[in-house]
Amino acid sequence: MSLYKKATSLMEVDNAVRFDVPVTYDHEFFTDFSDVRGDFEDKMIYKTLNVHPKTFVYNREANIGNKVTLFLAGMRGSGKTSELAKISQKLNNKDCFFCVTCNLDVGLDLNDMEYMDILIFQLERLFEEIAAKRIKLDEGILASLYEWFGERVKEVNKVIKKEGGFEVEVKAETPSLFSFLTMAAKLKANVAGSKENAEKIRTTFKNNFTQFSLKFNEFIEHVNIQLRKAGIAQEVLFIVDGLEKVATRDIRKKLVLDEANRIRQIKANTIFTLPIELAPECQRLLSFSQVVSFPFVKIREKDGAIVEEAVRRFETFVYRRIDAALFDSPDTVREAILYGGGSPRELLRVLEYANMFADEDANQITREDLQKGVKKLAAQTSQYVSNKDLEKLKILKNANDKGEPLAFDEEWQDLLEKLIIMEYNDGTYKRVNPIVEASELYKKHVG
Repeated sequence: MSLYKKATSLMEVDNAVRFDVPVTYDHEFFTDFSDVRGDFEDKMIYKTLNVHPKTFVYNREANIGNKVTLFLAGMRGSGKTSELAKISQKLNNKDCFFCVTCNLDVGLDLNDMEYMDILIFQLERLFEEIAAKRIKLDEGILASLYEWFGERVKEVNKVIKKEGGFEVEVKAETPSLFSFLTMAAKLKANVAGSKENAEKIRTTFKNNFTQFSLKFNEFIEHVNIQLRKAGIAQEVLFIVDGLEKVATRDIRKKLVLDEANRIRQIKANTIFTLPIELAPECQRLLSFSQVVSFPFVKIREKDGAIVEEAVRRFETFVYRRIDAALFDSPDTVREAILYGGGSPRELLRVLEYANMFADEDANQITREDLQKGVKKLAAQTSQYVSNKDLEKLKILKNANDKGEPLAFDEEWQDLLEKLIIMEYNDGTYKRVNPIVEASELYKKHVG
């Protein structure tokens, strides 16, 4: 039973508008925005993966040896995780992929992470899914992989023991899926638990990365063969979600750009979510991968005209979470949607703040409650907007008034990261976050 259900009283609204817990494709809250994101269409993702966008069939014969690494680039709160849940469900079939989702915020330490940690986590998640489906693997392949991992663990233990630390416990046993799960879990636990041990494990595996990648690729290809024999899928597809949640910009940059050569060596179909600050680096990524932009829902045209189809979709989004009787008017919901600016997460924040001011005895969120909530949220959001930022916002307003495109620069990128401005279509169309527009600071200095 889901912990998140439709709110029928104001006391239940806070739980219904939580934006830190993405919903799955089959959840009652899920709303599909893929056809109202301006120039973006989800078939771009399917075609990049060499999948037919209507039948969801993977053309393996035409893509033997062609493994796709895809970065899905979008701002926080744009709905990437929910979109990936939908994509995973559609692609997870006998004629397409065996989808293995790796949520980094669940499986790893967001404050201290390297690409090796992610690869070990990917293997652990793959072993779990293989065990759940009872897929038979060749004992020789298992033995070869287990022996290689065992040798690396021995190397790690020598260093740890020499320095007086705890060893990574790995039992001598006949290789099996369970023994692999146990080993992967212990390696991951040591990486996440002790910074000193984590560095020793990472260094050992990185020093042997060429061999590791060959073993990894060999194993994935064996799994692909077994999936086809069992009539389960054509190939494995990893979905690595949560890179944008990693604690610092430096770690996120290191995970993607500094590890590009190692990512290139891994031959497995993989989708990564790409942190927004790394989107300008897509030219570097295109040398070994594909990049697809995932924008906010376009709720206004450049001339300010409201995109009614998008508003209606957000109405569905709201009413699936909150009973219509909890609002004084549909106009209040519409106004909240416009303040959300096309971001599902921003809209949930707007509703959360409106609910703070609602009268529990009346059991309704009124337009006045919404305005009070927006005023408080606007003051918080604009608190650290600088004079330099305001000058850029004037330029943006002027460009949109004239219908002119804006060239990229690092200052725009900084405003995007702070969600002071929002991006639509293919990235050439930007608008000020409506919450910032509602602030007294913006009204006074930009108008």
